[in-house]
Amino acid sequence: MSLIAAALLVMAALYWRQIQDDEVSERQREDDRVSPLLRGINYLLSDEPDLALQEMVQVARLRSEAADVYMALGEMFRAKGEIGRAVRIHQNILARPDVAKDLYLQAHLALGKDFQVGGLLDRSLRQYEKALTLQSDHIGALEASLRIRELSSEWTEAEALLSRLEQIQGDSLHLHRAYLLAEMAASCIAEDSDGAMKRAEKALALDRACAHAHIVLITLYLDQSDFTRVKEALQQMWDAASEHVHLLVPAILANRKFYQKYGYEVLMRFWQDGKDEELALTWLESIEKPEYLKKLKRALGLSASTLRTSLRLAAIESAEYESLSLHAAQWRAQMKRFVCHECGVEVVELRWQCPQCHAWGSMHAIREEVL
Repeated sequence: MSLIAAALLVMAALYWRQIQDDEVSERQREDDRVSPLLRGINYLLSDEPDLALQEMVQVARLRSEAADVYMALGEMFRAKGEIGRAVRIHQNILARPDVAKDLYLQAHLALGKDFQVGGLLDRSLRQYEKALTLQSDHIGALEASLRIRELSSEWTEAEALLSRLEQIQGDSLHLHRAYLLAEMAASCIAEDSDGAMKRAEKALALDRACAHAHIVLITLYLDQSDFTRVKEALQQMWDAASEHVHLLVPAILANRKFYQKYGYEVLMRFWQDGKDEELALTWLESIEKPEYLKKLKRALGLSASTLRTSLRLAAIESAEYESLSLHAAQWRAQMKRFVCHECGVEVVELRWQCPQCHAWGSMHAIREEVL
């Protein structure tokens, strides 16, 4: 019996020692993990990113979950504008042979964003394309690729990406596609007027509110001296997108034959119909001869109802209050005239696509309350 008891005691002692050895080993492994992490952080604080990367690589080898920390560091560097550091971190993750597929996808997306923020659009696009080979329906990668194509004026490629988004989201983005077609039309208006006309007509078939397509069509009709169609198209634009008709005023005045025969009458009718101050002010600002300017001002009977209108009129009337006119003209050149109804950003010149939220057809003239 004593032998059995002694054997049991020996086994218990050995088991206890094994537990202690395991705990020591686990603590040692944890120390091995923490040590390079702390060194990496110290290197980061000491502005030695390459040494920090070496330590973080060691952490990632010891702890697979450290890759998430690694990704977070890359996001932090990008947010601080240190694009080179972010790129090195994400490239290092992609260089590892044991990266999980989901992390591999995240790294490609992050690297694409790094290059996009840094202005390297071609390299950014390649990373998003690699991400899409891993997950073809990734909305973020498709939207980022679409934005790059639009920035690069690659409208055909942009439309193809828009089609993929429509299929995935189960939604028809008619206005967005209409503006892409209008951009295609505008880009080929000089070399292929027939093609430009077809694309503009297709855009308007998708959405009558696409002001850019209206402008392309009317410009083509003016160039062809097809004044009957110009009048019809102007009326259609007035009915569907009246607030942007003022953009055509300089082109209408430049075609003196049309302006004298039809243009003056059409613009005056629009003014009387809608009392659109932007239309009247743009018309006045486009008149060069002082005698014509005074005559038109009387005919319009425009009175200043807002501060903006007052200052723009002051900028036009150079004969009176010369100092005020000079300052008003300087202000006019810097005045933010359009606002995005989606995100609220204000800009000086009209853009068909918002520079901040990238929505199409969302920019509208700023309207102030009447004094």
